[in-house]
Amino acid sequence: MNASPHHAPEHRLRAALDDPQVRVGLLAAAALLVEAVLAKSVLDLELDFFAELAALWVFVAYKLSGRRDRLTETAASVAVVLVTATVLLVYAL
Repeated sequence: MNASPHHAPEHRLRAALDDPQVRVGLLAAAALLVEAVLAKSVLDLELDFFAELAALWVFVAYKLSGRRDRLTETAASVAVVLVTATVLLVYAL
């Protein structure tokens, strides 16, 4: 028997979050948002196009790699965080 319609969106969300590509993509999106807020509102910085989208470039490299194993997902996630932090640090100095 199928699950009730009230549980269908939750099931789809859980299924989507089981995909490493979705998890890395969400982390990259969150990093881009945090970077934008910190750069503009807190640090009063103007980032160039390439630096502003650094987390996105890491995600694109992850997608192009074609690998979806746990190690690659972890490495891409760590890279997103480190690249975002490095961009903010370099521009703040």
